[in-house]
Order: sequence, then structure tokens, then C-alpha cells
Amino acid sequence: MDAEPRKPVDDPRVYLAAERTYLAWVRTSLGLMGFGFLIARFGFLLRGMESAEPSPGRHSPLAPVLGSAIVAFGVGVCLTAALRHRTYIESLRAGVANPQLHLRTTLVVASVLAIAGLAMTLLILTS
Repeated sequence: MDAEPRKPVDDPRVYLAAERTYLAWVRTSLGLMGFGFLIARFGFLLRGMESAEPSPGRHSPLAPVLGSAIVAFGVGVCLTAALRHRTYIESLRAGVANPQLHLRTTLVVASVLAIAGLAMTLLILTS
């Protein structure tokens, strides 16, 4: 006997909840990109305000690298969010009422942010 084809999930609240989650990931990625840009461009301010005007030549060489890495990570988060959202919507349309999503993505994001926070702390303390 062939399995009966599943009907797509019809409840619009499920799709709207998936979209809200996707948009939250997009906001997070935009925040990461903006924060990374600030670190990369204004890292010389972390050096301290010994003089009235901070000189761009005295900034830590780690700031542009760390900032660029956070921007790249933000781009990766945005792409990953788009792929996860597409997979989730396709599962809903295939009739899977509650598709499984792996925790791996959220754990990677949290871990990278924790490492970036530690690196920024070290940057501030050693400047």
C-alpha cells in the first residue's frame, strides 16, 4: 500500500511564526555586520583617550581583523538563516507539521559570539 500524500500545513500562523523567526535571524545578522564594521573602522578608539584626538596610526592591529571577521560571520548567519527558512517552509508545504531543526546552527552562533566577546575583552584590556 502506498502512503497517502500529506497535505500542506494550512494554518497561516505557522508560516507567520516561521517568518518572524527568520526576520529575527536577519536582524541578528545585520547587527553583527554593523557591529563588526564599527570595530573595524573605529578600533583606534579602544586604545584610550590619552590625547584630545585619537590618532588612527596608534590603533591595535587586531581591531580590523576582528571587525572583518564579525562582518563575515554576520553574512554567514544571514545566508544560514535563509537556507533554514527555505528548508522549513518546504517541509511545511510537504505536510510535515513540525519539521525538525538542528540546534547546531544556534550553538555555533552562540559560540562564535562568545569567542568574539572574549577577544574584544582582551583587546580592550590590553589596549
